[in-house]
Amino acid sequence: MSNARPRLDAMRPSQPGPTRTADPRPPDKFPGRGNYLGYVLFGSCGVFLLLSSILVLRIVWALAAGEAAWNDLMAQFQNPIYVAYHVLAFVGLVWFTLRFFSLFPKTQPAKIGPAPRPPDAFFAVALNGAFAVVTAALAAILWGAVL
Repeated sequence: MSNARPRLDAMRPSQPGPTRTADPRPPDKFPGRGNYLGYVLFGSCGVFLLLSSILVLRIVWALAAGEAAWNDLMAQFQNPIYVAYHVLAFVGLVWFTLRFFSLFPKTQPAKIGPAPRPPDAFFAVALNGAFAVVTAALAAILWGAVL
């Protein structure tokens, strides 16, 4: 073990560079113009993901605790605050998912294996269609129409 002290200037360049670093500043048109509101809303949907995950854990906990706990939880979910949250979360998470799926075509390579990349419309129809089918199936199951 060496008792040598670290050199605080070890990462400093030996001579100054030809240009100086620009001062930090917000992007042009910030925050009134541009797509900044969409970015903030997209990122804020993480709150819905977090809170909905906590509610799922609470539901699982009630299922494990027995029928009385389950009935109590279902009675609590009749509260207008829960109903409003679920409506808002449904709208927010559907918007989040559709926007997330719209990013998918932009990330695909020009070739997928030996085949050329499908057109963007294929990705939009396939992903959004699959999302609609899965959402409708889960809604039917939860509503009690299926199974």
